Amino acid sequence: MKKIIYMMAGVALASAVSSCVDTEKPVFQVPNEETANNFIINQSPFQNEFLSTTGDLEDKSTFNIDLKGQPDYGFPTQANYAAQVSLSETFTDEVKDEDGNVVTPANYATLANQSANSPSMSIRKYDLAVAMCTLLGIDSPENWDEYLANDGATNGLTVYLRGTCEIAGVPSSFVATSNCVSFTNVQLSYAVPTFGTIYICGDCNGFKEPSSANAEFYKDYVCVEPEIGSKIYAGTFLMPDTESVHADATGVDYTTQWRFFTELSGWGDGSKMVGSNEADYYVLDITSAFSDGTANGSSYTGDATYGKGNWGVFLEEATDITVAVSLEDANKPKVYYRIGKWDVTVGLSATGIREPVFSAPEGEE
Repeated sequence: MKKIIYMMAGVALASAVSSCVDTEKPVFQVPNEETANNFIINQSPFQNEFLSTTGDLEDKSTFNIDLKGQPDYGFPTQANYAAQVSLSETFTDEVKDEDGNVVTPANYATLANQSANSPSMSIRKYDLAVAMCTLLGIDSPENWDEYLANDGATNGLTVYLRGTCEIAGVPSSFVATSNCVSFTNVQLSYAVPTFGTIYICGDCNGFKEPSSANAEFYKDYVCVEPEIGSKIYAGTFLMPDTESVHADATGVDYTTQWRFFTELSGWGDGSKMVGSNEADYYVLDITSAFSDGTANGSSYTGDATYGKGNWGVFLEEATDITVAVSLEDANKPKVYYRIGKWDVTVGLSATGIREPVFSAPEGEE
């Protein structure tokens, strides 16, 4: 009986000790130089092979490079891995003056890892091209032409890469690999990110033909991405009062109307238009679908399609309307309209899908 009591007491003591250990919180430590030196980037076996790049934002092709080890943070943890690229074997950080202004920029650029939590990194070839252009000071077609005119190389370039590791939200956890590696036969492509655009066509501009011949005219009727590559396009346009543009119309035709064009390709190709319906001469009256009529801030969200149908709203007076068009899911376009002048940024929905976020312009409530 005593043996059983002793055994039970021992189990209880062990459980208590185990419980204390299990609830002990891990303590973060800043990696020291010795442990950081164990974090390295592996030289690719394709170091001297031709590495193509691309200037096409839609090109998702990648190349791979592996990191070995992880800085010692005092406990195992999920970390984010990325790469830095330079045209020099020596990486130098930016230098700022006492007012925080950059005096000398860093000689490297950061490349996103498509598998952020994996040390086996996948890097987009487009991102590499963008970084190389940035480091070479190429930021416009004119710069690119000048680079080529001065016998700038587009093949056989050498780039140097090092890896980085950090715990999200903990700046002091950032560590770069103790070494760098090279690729010696890299192609340079012209890759300067630009904000994507589409065009609004409607009563706000007299339904002037959206053709290449009218490209100059349509510079005033552009919806622009708030964030490069977001596939969300936004702009604010003054819509005329309905009586002034459709005085003799009846029914749904007695509305101020518009739709969108992804290209200035004329009236013929409905696949280049984002509208309310596939059918031509179709008008979807959304006047009553706005959250608060035509009051400032009143909003409408709805599905769209590729086609020639217009949206229509009855307006008693000329009214500013901020529009946003989402083509993130190319098969399910959506439109977002808000009465008044609003700034548009890109946020995430509850399901992780990018969507437009409307906010009052700075200085206004």
